[in-house]
Amino acid sequence: MLRLQNIVNICNMLFNSFPFLLLFLPIVLGISLKLKGQALLIWLTLASFTFYAYAGHSWFLIPMLITTVLDFYIAPLLERTQQTWKRRFLLGISLIGNLGLLFYFKYSGLILLTCQDSILKWFGIQWGHQLLSFLSVALPAGISFYTFQTLSYIIDVYRRTAHAEKNFWKFACFVSFFPHLIAGPLTRHYQLIPALSKLKEEGIHPRWREGLFVFVIGLNKKILFADRIAILVDSYVVDVRSMTFMTAWLAFLGYSFQIYFDFSAYSDMAIGLARFFGIELPQNFNSPYKALNPSDFWRRWHITLSQWLRDYLYIPLGGNRHGTARLLMNVLITMFLGGLWHGAHWIFAIWGLYHGGLLILYHLSQSYWDRTYIFFQRIITFLLISLGWIFFRANNFSDSKIWLQKALGLSGFHYPAMGSPVEIVFWLILGLVITQTLPNASSFKGFRTLAVPYQIGLGALTALAVLFLNYSSRFLYYQF
Repeated sequence: MLRLQNIVNICNMLFNSFPFLLLFLPIVLGISLKLKGQALLIWLTLASFTFYAYAGHSWFLIPMLITTVLDFYIAPLLERTQQTWKRRFLLGISLIGNLGLLFYFKYSGLILLTCQDSILKWFGIQWGHQLLSFLSVALPAGISFYTFQTLSYIIDVYRRTAHAEKNFWKFACFVSFFPHLIAGPLTRHYQLIPALSKLKEEGIHPRWREGLFVFVIGLNKKILFADRIAILVDSYVVDVRSMTFMTAWLAFLGYSFQIYFDFSAYSDMAIGLARFFGIELPQNFNSPYKALNPSDFWRRWHITLSQWLRDYLYIPLGGNRHGTARLLMNVLITMFLGGLWHGAHWIFAIWGLYHGGLLILYHLSQSYWDRTYIFFQRIITFLLISLGWIFFRANNFSDSKIWLQKALGLSGFHYPAMGSPVEIVFWLILGLVITQTLPNASSFKGFRTLAVPYQIGLGALTALAVLFLNYSSRFLYYQF
């Protein structure tokens, strides 16, 4: 008899896996089409719990259930309570509970390791290793996403801009709905809960053509583009010290397209899957590499996270309401914390500060920047954004420093000493053409919007992607 862990290893249900496509999705969708009312909500919630358990470890359900139960019961109390101090107390319980779980699972090891390498080592204290090993637990997949999702709900209830949800299964489905659970899009209560209410009343009305079209576009992006580029990028990054000026550029430009195709693929597949259930998830990408400046980039890249940081961090800090100096500080704080949201390593915080610096640079030079030819605005923005991905891909500070030095020519200008760059140059050109000329998949309304030759081509690419399905990797944003 197979143990649960063995089943998890066999049925690791990524969107880009046979167990998900041939087993999980048909069963869940098939039964969902037969159900209505509370039974449908319960079924979708339990199916999402199952997906989450098989996407990592079964114990990942525990922190998600704690978050779900905590906020479900606190929200009605917040809505009914009139005294300010009691409402703040209830909000504090939710914030401490949610952020406490996120901090323990994601950041406790980072903080302790930082203390150990500085304060504890300076005092000669040696017990940090034992505590560090105790705190070194697996990071539950998607914890950053569902924590931010429930926080936005509870904060809006506190602000009295949202009503508390009274149906537990509807709220649990809002938190755990499997298309967006692991890597977004970050969905607000007003975007998903009304759709779940409609599902409860009317049942599922699938949008097959739209959903299938966007899903297969995402599948092709992931398997035929992101995974293929990753192999080439990894061959350069495995030893940054052997990089030359040219390979340093090929590597960070390659990674900029790898992460674009990888994350946008997940978002497309999530939106497509939700449409199978008659639900529209928010758009998460709007051709970000067409951005004309750093501010425009963040209106196009990971749109739902950018909006969350704006509404629940930047604006509460004061936004642009208290003069230029305060605005610049608020930008840096927001981007610093936004960087740390992506990963439990100070290198992500540096990446966030780098983007904060780009936003400040644009703010201070906007009158000159906006008068530049659009072509140059787009090229400069793309190169600055791509250079920043070095912090995302490098294994540590030392590697990122060496990589940057190579890319900026501080270590000299040399041709590659290893292999031929022809293949990665091909993918860079193809990636540039696709990201600069094609619209977002989610803006299409189905296969009928394509001419017949394009339909045939897309079908052929999808068949090829299916052949490579067993060789596909996890999505990059699973680690966040």
